[in-house]
Amino acid sequence: MRAQETALALDRPFSTSPKVGTGASAADVIAAAGWPARADPLVVVGHQPTLGRVAAMILTGRESDWDIAKAAVWWFRHTGGNTTLIAVLDPDVLTPPAHAPAIR
Repeated sequence: MRAQETALALDRPFSTSPKVGTGASAADVIAAAGWPARADPLVVVGHQPTLGRVAAMILTGRESDWDIAKAAVWWFRHTGGNTTLIAVLDPDVLTPPAHAPAIR
């Protein structure tokens, strides 16, 4: 439920995999995402500690408790058998200050 509420903020259609839930492991999330075989882009929305464990497993092959800031974005790419962390965006970068003019 919490991840669905978070996904609503993206203002895009989404679906929830029945393969993951509050008790899902990092391996469950990775399998539900079809990583690394999936060819099309995918956004995974979740919470700590699971997302930190997913990031650790994707990059190191081992589950570990990594800290991911609330509302952060981590972008991974898998090509040619290699996984690359393309970018990590802190939530402060993603959310303009209240006094900033809207860009249209």
